[in-house]
Amino acid sequence: MTKRISIIMYVALSFMVLFISIGYASFTDDLTIRGSAEVEIPEGLFITEITTSSTTNIEHYTVDYLQYSTTVDTTIDKKNDTTSTTSSRPGRPGTTTTTTYEGKVVYKITVFNNTKHEYAYRGLFYQTSLSGYNGNGYVSTSASDARIGVVVAFDKNDKVVGPGETLTFTVTYTVGKGMDDDTDWKTLINFQFGINVDSEEAAINAIHSKFLNILNTSTTYQTLVDCIDDKFDGYQEWTSNYIGNVSNAVDADSMAVETLFAGQLNMIINGEVRPASVLIKHENLDWNNYTGDDYIARNESNGGEFYGYGCEMTLYLTTDPLDVPNGLAPVYVTVFTCDRDYDGNITSKWYQIGDTYIGKANIVGYNGEYGGTGSFVTDNWISDAEIYSPTNNFSYSVDQGTTIKTLVQVVDDKAIEELQRLLIDAKELIEDIRYAGIGIEMIENEYALAARYYTLDYYGNPIANQGTTRAQLLPTIRNLNYAIDEARRIIDQLQSEQ
Repeated sequence: MTKRISIIMYVALSFMVLFISIGYASFTDDLTIRGSAEVEIPEGLFITEITTSSTTNIEHYTVDYLQYSTTVDTTIDKKNDTTSTTSSRPGRPGTTTTTTYEGKVVYKITVFNNTKHEYAYRGLFYQTSLSGYNGNGYVSTSASDARIGVVVAFDKNDKVVGPGETLTFTVTYTVGKGMDDDTDWKTLINFQFGINVDSEEAAINAIHSKFLNILNTSTTYQTLVDCIDDKFDGYQEWTSNYIGNVSNAVDADSMAVETLFAGQLNMIINGEVRPASVLIKHENLDWNNYTGDDYIARNESNGGEFYGYGCEMTLYLTTDPLDVPNGLAPVYVTVFTCDRDYDGNITSKWYQIGDTYIGKANIVGYNGEYGGTGSFVTDNWISDAEIYSPTNNFSYSVDQGTTIKTLVQVVDDKAIEELQRLLIDAKELIEDIRYAGIGIEMIENEYALAARYYTLDYYGNPIANQGTTRAQLLPTIRNLNYAIDEARRIIDQLQSEQ
């Protein structure tokens, strides 16, 4: 069955101050945005408030949360053990007793759902060996003497929060009796909520929209690039660099991805829990150095620098389990890029090129070990045979076994013809002075954006550029087609009212 995934581009203002430094080696002291500057609240589910309900046997503690996320940073130091000596008679040895304590802090956490989706609480997410967080390796979902218990409770067991709603729940941190006192036990925990959706297509749309939001926000984009670049060791090809949240991913990778996507990889599709696994690659897929962006990766061992030019961001996504050694996983692949001028300056927001392509990849371990599970190989992904229909007047077929590079680089004369037809229709509507308003403004905007793919002849008519790849043309074709249809609808409505 043909699946056509529509992608909505979100133009987001800068909204996150992230703590994820390269390899998670450091962590900012102040996690929240403070001050009087106005910032547009982003789409997502995130903590808005944490209050302390009670403490027991605590020397000191701190708590804070990452802005626009559900990730909480805590430091807890329980009270010192006390020792006393008693003697029944003078001159006789006394009896030494030691009293040990467990420390307990109870928090009230409020989250706000600023999306059109319903979210449900899924559970805790944390990395046991996360650098700088000595308590993460001891976290448990129940209290015990030698663990740090993190117990979540909801009123009336209500774990669901609807669009535009808030939800408050209680979290009890307990540092067990067997944990050392005089120690600042630091934890970094993400309270995971997952989107409730009614189809895999809706799940994929939500993930893609969030990924565009990440790419088009300076702080989240820089965090993503830093994490990817840091993996390059100077010996492997830079094009194989990736970051992901798949099973057994390294701590920094998985926590970075989970935090960046803020719960939108935790899917509940028609009541079935199907977490999404993603790998994100930074590579030049279209062989055009003037789309995408550049990067510099440094080799710490020899101080060398390595450069990549014109790199697209490619999102590999599956909602299927990756638990079959040497098996194949169904993987959706979507490529995103941005435009640059000849001086290397980025001149546009990131946007999708091509379609979301359906295919398969070999299941392997995270670092590519065959016979392992939990991840998949991006370099050997090949497409399924599918027909894609970007508009009512234009469709194209993809052969089974096609690589993503071929899909991105292919030139399709029919796509160029479709662009030419839409350009002529758009120009005629723009020049029809009888009509104005939002419909024509939409066409004018899309016509101007399409200028990178056409030139004007002597008479001012647009001529589609030959040789432009199909993947490059598809977003323009879709947007122009929609703008033209919408303008005609508005014009028909105006005419019927006259």
